[in-house]
Amino acid sequence: MLTQRKKWLILVVVSLGLFMDLLDMTIVNVAIPKIMIDFGTNMNLTQYVLTAYMVTIGIFEPVTAYFADTFGMKKIFIISLLIFTIGSASCAMAWSIHSLVGFRIFQAIGGGIIMPLALSIVNKTFSKEELPLAMGLMGIPLILAPALGPTIGGYFVGIQDSWRFIFWVNVPIGILTSYLSYSIIEEFEKTQKKLDVVGFILSSIGFATLFLAISNGAEDGWTSIEIVSLFVTSAIMLLLFFTIEQTVKEPLIDFRIFRIRAYSAAIFVTFFLMIILFGTLYLLPLFMQQLRNLGAFPTGLILIPEFAGALLTIPLSALLLPRIGAVIPTVTGMVIMIFGTYPFTHLQVITDLHSVELYLFVIGSGLGLAIMPSITLAFSVLPEDLVNQGSAVLNLIRQLGSAFGVSILTSVVDQRAPYYMQRIVDQGSTGSNTLLSIYRYQNYFQSFGYNLTQAKQLAVTYALSFFQQQASIQAFHDAFGVSMIAAILGVIPAIFLFQKKSGAEPTK
Repeated sequence: MLTQRKKWLILVVVSLGLFMDLLDMTIVNVAIPKIMIDFGTNMNLTQYVLTAYMVTIGIFEPVTAYFADTFGMKKIFIISLLIFTIGSASCAMAWSIHSLVGFRIFQAIGGGIIMPLALSIVNKTFSKEELPLAMGLMGIPLILAPALGPTIGGYFVGIQDSWRFIFWVNVPIGILTSYLSYSIIEEFEKTQKKLDVVGFILSSIGFATLFLAISNGAEDGWTSIEIVSLFVTSAIMLLLFFTIEQTVKEPLIDFRIFRIRAYSAAIFVTFFLMIILFGTLYLLPLFMQQLRNLGAFPTGLILIPEFAGALLTIPLSALLLPRIGAVIPTVTGMVIMIFGTYPFTHLQVITDLHSVELYLFVIGSGLGLAIMPSITLAFSVLPEDLVNQGSAVLNLIRQLGSAFGVSILTSVVDQRAPYYMQRIVDQGSTGSNTLLSIYRYQNYFQSFGYNLTQAKQLAVTYALSFFQQQASIQAFHDAFGVSMIAAILGVIPAIFLFQKKSGAEPTK
């Protein structure tokens, strides 16, 4: 029997590993331009530093439950920490873009296993009565790490002028967490299972092609032959996977978990929450750096209030869950996030930064209220023998939501900006305010002594730059609107997060 002190020590240890894993999701993003310059490569190839990581996670997360059930959660958790740590050190010492991508793949093998096992360990360590508070506290690194990623990454890249530090920072954390995990965590019950090889092959191809299509869709075009082929391949493989798994005695993923209403609802809630979270963590830094010309580090600091808001409401959600259930705090959190996101649909380059931080604080408050009740309920309704599988699937959906959110929001910005620019040009050809603006710029430059020809050239150049900025701003407004729609859609599955008093068991 674990003592209360040891239980909370275990929570601290796995949260530390979780923090390291999740920090890597956003800390690398700000380093991509610097990596591209240092290795003298193009954006398409450098992007695989991110894409290869996501694809590898898609391959290994479905098989996490098998490894944990067969070899022991403690052992696999420590191995995953060591793989991630060694992979991080290798990335920091990469000598070419190809070696960096290769080391990122190795790192992702550990990264894809850490989070589902961290959640499973906490679920098996604490009682049903203690679980809401434990999961609530675990939600802090769940939001803190992605929020701090751009800040820490911006510091290393912008101030230290080196992207390698973003990988070195994982090494001491990884070593410490591995040692503490070995010393504190006790091994859990193991079962003898056969690896579902066919299921593993089908799921690997299916999820890998799905992640690859989602990651590259924005850049290659969603209707391009490459992306359509990847989606078709993924659909065929996953359909075969879902069909075959129904007939296998020891499936890679037991689909009985989807017959539990609260668990299935939690999956959808998590998917939409990840779109909203990465909407702010991805879109806002892009807006601030591209349109407002802020550095990476100052931009990262702006995101801190989002975490501060979540820090206040995550403990509150843990207190509310046992008393009023998951529906009210989750729906309330979603509604708060909608109100917090709405002002970003009117964001301007001259918007006061304190106002931006206030909006982020509101979003974070809603996120903290909504994110953990659904996850906690998902684990509480799962039978003991399905916890590891349920955790693996939940985290796979979380990764899909993150990847899909970034990709779809990128597509909105990339596709809507030319549309708005064309509208401005069309207005200019009809003699509206667009031409009047150019004439004003021309008169302005003439007042400084430029001749008519020079003033015209400068006016057109300046006006074109201004119009492109305005088109981009409107495109970002549309993207934030999509993020807000995700919050609205997330309310629907949140309504189904109620739990019957008699409990829930999967259909046999």
